[in-house]
Amino acid sequence: MEHLDDILPEWLLGTLEPARRDAAARHLDGCAHCRAELARLAPAVDALGALAPPVTPPAEVLQRLMARMEGPGRFARWAGKVAAFLDVAEARARELLESMADPANWMPGPVDGVELMPVETGPGREGMMAAVVRLMPGARYPRHAHLGREWNLVLEGGFREDNGHEVWPGDELEKTDGSLHDFTALQGPACICFTVLDGVTSFEELVEGA
Repeated sequence: MEHLDDILPEWLLGTLEPARRDAAARHLDGCAHCRAELARLAPAVDALGALAPPVTPPAEVLQRLMARMEGPGRFARWAGKVAAFLDVAEARARELLESMADPANWMPGPVDGVELMPVETGPGREGMMAAVVRLMPGARYPRHAHLGREWNLVLEGGFREDNGHEVWPGDELEKTDGSLHDFTALQGPACICFTVLDGVTSFEELVEGA
């Protein structure tokens, strides 16, 4: 029987290609010799790992990483999907995503913890109302009826409808004419959601300013 002595160190280091690793795993299942050799080598590989001092990345590297994770650029990957959702050019979608970082572009929503940023749509959505909705974790959007169709696209965070259905980043939710619901933002990051309405909504509950 051919043994795996020459690749066992790579197995322990996790550097084997997936296909070779799968084949090695099958071999180890039936080979006591290779399992014993693997057990013999493991302490030495662990000791090598302990010799490598932990590396603290420079502060500026961490700052750049956090800026990418938390800044407006984190939404850039959604540009294509937002462009299709609003029927606008992808370059315009990128501009809209970047503009979300400006507090001046936001206005209060119907209840505390909800903000709106109106946006324009393309010809395929002509005459429809569109906005970015931002809900703080735990914020509840009041119960309302859709007098027309509504489409939603979540980019960050998520929300749970009153029927228990949850919507997460990348998910789209369509509500039909006459449908009724309320929803609550999930815990974690604020829920960022694009919404397009072909019609109007009618709130069943008293909301601020009503």
